[in-house]
Amino acid sequence: MLARLLLAAWVAFAWAGVCLANNIPDLTAAQWREDIDALVAGMERNHRDPWNFASQAEIGRLADEAAAKAGKADNFAMLVALQRIAAAIGDGHSFVAVSDRYWRYPVEIRWIEGEFHIVGALPGRSDMLGSKLIAIDDVPTAQAVEKLLALVPRNENRWYERDAVAGLLTQAQPLNALGVTRRAAEATFTVETAAGLRKQMRMSSYAPADRPSLVTIGNEGAPVVSEPERGLRLRLFDDVAYLDFAGYQDLAKTGPGIWAAIDDAKPRALIVDFRKNRGGSLPAGRQYMVYPAWERTQLNREGCLFVLTGPATFSAAMTNVTDMRRETEAILVGLPTGARPNGYQENKWFALPNSGLRVSAAQRRYRFGAPGETTVTPDIQVEQTIDDWRHGRDTVLQTALAMAGNCQRDQRH
Repeated sequence: MLARLLLAAWVAFAWAGVCLANNIPDLTAAQWREDIDALVAGMERNHRDPWNFASQAEIGRLADEAAAKAGKADNFAMLVALQRIAAAIGDGHSFVAVSDRYWRYPVEIRWIEGEFHIVGALPGRSDMLGSKLIAIDDVPTAQAVEKLLALVPRNENRWYERDAVAGLLTQAQPLNALGVTRRAAEATFTVETAAGLRKQMRMSSYAPADRPSLVTIGNEGAPVVSEPERGLRLRLFDDVAYLDFAGYQDLAKTGPGIWAAIDDAKPRALIVDFRKNRGGSLPAGRQYMVYPAWERTQLNREGCLFVLTGPATFSAAMTNVTDMRRETEAILVGLPTGARPNGYQENKWFALPNSGLRVSAAQRRYRFGAPGETTVTPDIQVEQTIDDWRHGRDTVLQTALAMAGNCQRDQRH
């Protein structure tokens, strides 16, 4: 009994310090309302076309709902209310930067074959990997998704929406504020294994600074430690060069050296993987990825150059994919991009006066696709099945490698 009381006291103390730990000040109702007004005014002032998706009246209605909660809801519920207003603008570049303030459950979820599956778990729960998510605190997944879509911009495309929801399904305060979980501190995740067995995982959420190590399924089909993937990395599959372009970090430093290594290796084909790339510097992508690929005529040939895409391909990454399609002979393989080629991009930042929260408004409108296109659709659409994932098979990469096997080396180089 004493141990349980001490544990309860520790949990209460930890949660009492959440706001301080995440630099969320305790605001008065009047201050929250001032921030709500500043959010709406800032979007109107900074966004390229703020009412292009939701009407000004609809944004005003959401602002009124948020203002009515001020002084009654806790700080995190107010963050969710602000997030909902920004999401209603419609594009993925207009948002309140709050995701790094939320506590999370120690699990990673991904949309595969039309269902949400567990793709990352604590080392002691690797038996849950590949399981289908059935419910959270007895709320069926479909209902939880419907609630969470209120926090997702709806004017990108369905691929973006499912990718964004997969992340929200692990965030403690949004799940609690929207009525999915009973408490933000812990929740029960019900899953269904490949064998059709129902299991439950009772999990406590962790603070942003306390991210635990998770395991996922590796290339050999066995659990491995999940490592965050950043930047640009080169790997050789025999005489096929594979560039894992997961992000734009340090691209100006690493890019020239990697291209020099490709030249030294003299591969007959090249695969550039944008599937994990959520964006960065569009000009840097052109300078250190698109143009170098275009210049290497021995690789820039039909059937010898491939670009891999997926729902997480967003912002500048999506744009650089369209560059590759337009400027090179690349064949696109995978799933459609999460970003729409004709839409709003480029972050214009401003801050709310009392909470200090940073807000982004999309300040430019781009047209990188044909009229009416809502995604960049691959030339060859390939989806990894959940069975492939469970066995560590990268179906998209394997498809590109098989096609690259038919590339005939240019004897002039």
